[in-house]
Amino acid sequence: MPDRIRRERVNQTADGDGYGQSMLADIRSWWRFRACRRRPVKWVKDSAAVKRIFRDHPFIERFGDGVVATARVDGRDWIVLDRIWHGWPDPPEFAFFALADGAVWAAWDFHRWPDCWTGQTPRHDAESGPPMD
Repeated sequence: MPDRIRRERVNQTADGDGYGQSMLADIRSWWRFRACRRRPVKWVKDSAAVKRIFRDHPFIERFGDGVVATARVDGRDWIVLDRIWHGWPDPPEFAFFALADGAVWAAWDFHRWPDCWTGQTPRHDAESGPPMD
């Protein structure tokens, strides 16, 4: 099935986030994100990569307010977005996406920046307390 058709079907779903994944796909994405958190990655803030990702996947920007960093790992584009409003009852501070050949390979929200991720990392203010996972 061509990506264009697959994206149109995803956008037509009635679930709340518009992403349209099944429970199995959600579990697979969580499992992949867990593996990604354990990988040492040097993040950068690459404006060309960000523009390309948002051009190809305009729904991604709905999941965050700004781009924290991007990386290219094993041929996949990784991107982390942050949110201005986060924490209970709002969603976690960060949204992670890994894209493989233009399709979402993994997507997950998280609170705490992994210690093995370096480079362009977010700063946490003292008032919000320590990040939680």
